[in-house]
Amino acid sequence: MNSERTPLAVRRAHLIAECAQQRGDLADQLNLLKVPVERVGSTGGFLAEHRKAVLAGAGVALGIVIARPKRVLALAAAGMSAWKMVQNALPMVQRVLPIVRARIGGHLE
Repeated sequence: MNSERTPLAVRRAHLIAECAQQRGDLADQLNLLKVPVERVGSTGGFLAEHRKAVLAGAGVALGIVIARPKRVLALAAAGMSAWKMVQNALPMVQRVLPIVRARIGGHLE
């Protein structure tokens, strides 16, 4: 196509068609990238709309961590302890709950 015998108008038309094809391919690839982001949708939109508030909250949290690390670590340790306690108690609750429901359900009917 780049030979000297090909008229300039033909080469220009070919380049315009090639650019249009590349734009179409790029748009298709971009749409493929947008799909996972659209699934998240509300979270990304919320963060984008409230960016200043989210950044301010993150800054306050970071300031608290820096200013009072002992309290933050104590709170994290208490939270982990509570989480482990719930995880250990959950199997027992799942075994006992149907028995309790059966006994209470018989009295309520």
